[in-house]
Amino acid sequence: FIKRSTGKHKCTNCDFEYDETKGDSYLIGGMNKPGTTFAELPSNWRCPTCRASKDSFEEVVEEIPGFEVNQGYGLGFNSMTGGQKTGIIFGGLGLFFVLFLSGYAMS
Repeated sequence: FIKRSTGKHKCTNCDFEYDETKGDSYLIGGMNKPGTTFAELPSNWRCPTCRASKDSFEEVVEEIPGFEVNQGYGLGFNSMTGGQKTGIIFGGLGLFFVLFLSGYAMS
């Protein structure tokens, strides 16, 4: 399986999640602007909730099932996560059901 980074890092002590798209400037005393990657944070940066060091964070990744060589095939469906594929399948079934019921409204 391929692992893809989500741009988030989670504290192993308190489950605080640092999101690179948000930074930490929305927190009281936060100095890092949105778009600041976790690697660009200063080495003395600490978790704003539990004050754990930067080493206590783990990167949040998502798994994409399938072999890496097959990711470019299948109209882009091979590079989707399992949750995304499930959403498309059940969304399509729901749409079919609504269209099927709307046929009764025409008569």
